[in-house]
Amino acid sequence: MTLSTLLGSIFRLVLSVTAGFLIESFLWPADSWTWRIQDLAYKRRAPLPPDTQIVIVDIAKLGRAELSYLILRLSEARPQFIGIDAIFPLLQHPSTDSLWASALCQAASRAPVFIACSLDLSKPLSEAPIQSVSHALFTRCAEEAFANLILYDTNTRIVRECLLYTVSDADTAFSLGMQAALALKPQLAERLPYLPPRMFIRYRGGLEHFYYLSGEEVIRDTLPLSWIQNKALFLGVADPFRQTLEDIFFSPLNSSPLRPSFPDMYGVAIHANIASMLLHEDFFIPIGYGWVCLLMVIAYLLLAGTSLLLRKGPWRSAGIRLLQVALIWGSIELTIWLGVEGHWLPVEPLLWALLLQGEMEIWR
Repeated sequence: MTLSTLLGSIFRLVLSVTAGFLIESFLWPADSWTWRIQDLAYKRRAPLPPDTQIVIVDIAKLGRAELSYLILRLSEARPQFIGIDAIFPLLQHPSTDSLWASALCQAASRAPVFIACSLDLSKPLSEAPIQSVSHALFTRCAEEAFANLILYDTNTRIVRECLLYTVSDADTAFSLGMQAALALKPQLAERLPYLPPRMFIRYRGGLEHFYYLSGEEVIRDTLPLSWIQNKALFLGVADPFRQTLEDIFFSPLNSSPLRPSFPDMYGVAIHANIASMLLHEDFFIPIGYGWVCLLMVIAYLLLAGTSLLLRKGPWRSAGIRLLQVALIWGSIELTIWLGVEGHWLPVEPLLWALLLQGEMEIWR
């Protein structure tokens, strides 16, 4: 190999690697390919059993009077955590409002009660302070935890990431899912400095992957609820028949392979998935870009070696093209396999580099 050939190969390698990162960073929506490829990992992941530490309670059709009786019944069973994924911004009627406020205080004396709030997004997301969205009458005894879900596209409403906590002016505010995990597993607080505030959600599943209660049935029924003792309860819209689209989102578990389609997942179930991920420490482990660069180099060496071995002509182009397609397919399969194993490979730069490397070797 002559010096000019070696320098040309190095130039093409650096050009393809640099172009891959530049296209991924500036010209293509962030992580769009990686997300779609990682979504396929859920199709291959072995089904997980329900998380027996978490109970989702549907309150879709309940007024404040019914909610008052419901939360008192639930709190009598001494759960470890009660999270309410709903807001109560306005006063409706003096009697029901005072009843609901009193019930929240009584429940809070038996178990930690957290009611959903929002973040003040006038500041960066990881530094945004919380802001109350419920009337002060209802947050007198109940604590607040933010329920913001990260959406990159408000039209598709696909939730793939979560914000665990924010730090604003030396005050730390926790999400609803994080507060539930801390209530069930206090030692998780020791790991908090090592957990990034923003994480990819490793979903366990939909409503069928958690214990489920219908709020209406709890009110009507007199069956004992002692089995929910020491569990985390999430109260919110969670109709198993999907008769309401209120607070519903899409998730990577969506059954449609090409575009999101109903039915999918309510917000309260996403909070439950976040809490379950934290409890079991079942996280996606990001793979650094150093490994991505190594894969780019290996791919280029394979393509360049094949280009040198094959004689000029149609078979050379066909051989390089076939290897290029095989490497792209192999990169996708590697990403899916790593996703099943709990690793997150940012594959987009590698795919762009493979496209460019193949074309350069064919036309060289």
